[in-house]
Amino acid sequence: MRQRLREEATRLPAGFLAAGQYLDLPTYEQRGLYGTAAAILVLAEGGTSDAGTADLLTGLASYVINRSQAERQAVSATVYRDYVARRLRLQRDDTFRLADLAFSLASVSPSVPTRNRALESVMTALRASRAENVGYAIGAESTEPNPLATAHVLRALVVNNMPIEHEDWRYLREYLDDGDDIYIKCFVIYVLSRYHRSVPHQHLRRQWKALFRALEGEFRGNSEANFEYTRLGQQDYVRIPWQLYLIQACSRIMPLARFNLPIIQHKIGEIARAVTSPTGFRYEASGPNLSTRTYACVYQMLCDIEEFNLTQPIPRAVIVALGTVSRVISSRVLLVGVVLAMCGVASWSVADWARTPDSDLAELAPNLLTELFLATLVWAGIRLRNSGR
Repeated sequence: MRQRLREEATRLPAGFLAAGQYLDLPTYEQRGLYGTAAAILVLAEGGTSDAGTADLLTGLASYVINRSQAERQAVSATVYRDYVARRLRLQRDDTFRLADLAFSLASVSPSVPTRNRALESVMTALRASRAENVGYAIGAESTEPNPLATAHVLRALVVNNMPIEHEDWRYLREYLDDGDDIYIKCFVIYVLSRYHRSVPHQHLRRQWKALFRALEGEFRGNSEANFEYTRLGQQDYVRIPWQLYLIQACSRIMPLARFNLPIIQHKIGEIARAVTSPTGFRYEASGPNLSTRTYACVYQMLCDIEEFNLTQPIPRAVIVALGTVSRVISSRVLLVGVVLAMCGVASWSVADWARTPDSDLAELAPNLLTELFLATLVWAGIRLRNSGR
C-alpha cells in the first residue's frame, strides 16, 4: 500500500495523496475514491502514532477534501475537461464511494489535521442521498431507497457514532427476510450482525444458514458479485465480496459452531495464503490485477475476526478442542479405521450368530445398532471432509 502511494505521489501536487484501483499496476494513472478509502482504512487501522503514517493520512484526507483541485493540477487541461471533470461530478455524491470514505475515516485519529474536514465534507454529501421515506439511494438525484446503499451508509454512521433512524434498520431487516438479491443479502446480514445489536441472533442464524445453503457451491470457489447501477445516464458498479461478508457474519453469530467448521476455516486459510503469496489474492473473473478495495475488505475481515473471535472470554481450549474434533472426525485415517471396524463387527456378529444354537434374528439387533452408529460416524466424516474442500 505504501509503495502504491509513493507511485501516486509523483503524479499529484504537493500535499495530496490518493490510491488507484490496482495495487500491482503503478502505471495505471486513474486514481479513485474506492482506492483512496481502502488506503485510509488500512493505514488507519494499523495505527497513526508514527509521523510517517500521519503524514500519509493527512495527504489522503486532503485529496478527499479537494479532489477536483488535485486532479486539475495533475492532468492536462484537455484531459481534465474531456475525461476527469465529468467523472468527478458523478462520484462527488455517489453513495457507495462516500460511505466507504466515511467508514474509513472513522478509524483515523482526530489528531490528523485534515481528518475532521474530510469527514464533514463526506457526511454532508452523504446526507443528500437520503431517500424520500426510508433508507438511502444510490445518489443524491434519486429518491428510491436501495438496500445495498443503505447498508453501506448505516455501517458508516455506526462507526462514526452518528444517529440512525429506526426505520432504516427495519428496512434492512425486511430486505434480509424478503429481498431478491442473494449477494446483497450477504452484505446486509454482515452489517446487521456486526453493527446492529437488536436483531436476535437466532433469526440471523436461520437467515445465514439459508444463504449459505444457496451459495455453498459458489463458496467453495473464489468469486465476488457485481452490483451494477446507472446514475445520470452513466453505468457504474460496486463489487460485493460476499464470501468475506458471510465469514464475518458467521464469526459473530455462530462463533463456536459454524465458524469452526472446516469449510469456513479452509476458506479463511485459502484467502490468507493467497494474500501472503507472491501472486496475491484476486478474483479472477474481476480481472488479472490486485484490487486495492478488495485487499482492504480482506484486511477488515481479518481485523474483525481477530477483534471478536480471538478476544472473547471463551477458553482457548474450547476452540482448540472443537477444531481438533473436526479434524479428527474428518481425517482419512479415522474413516478407514471406522470402515474396517464396521466390517469386523459385521463379520463377527454374523459368525457368532450362526454358531449359536437356536439363535434368533433379534439377537443381532445390538450389533446392528453398533453398525448404525459406526455408519453415522463414516457419514459425518465424509460430510466434514467434503465441506473442507
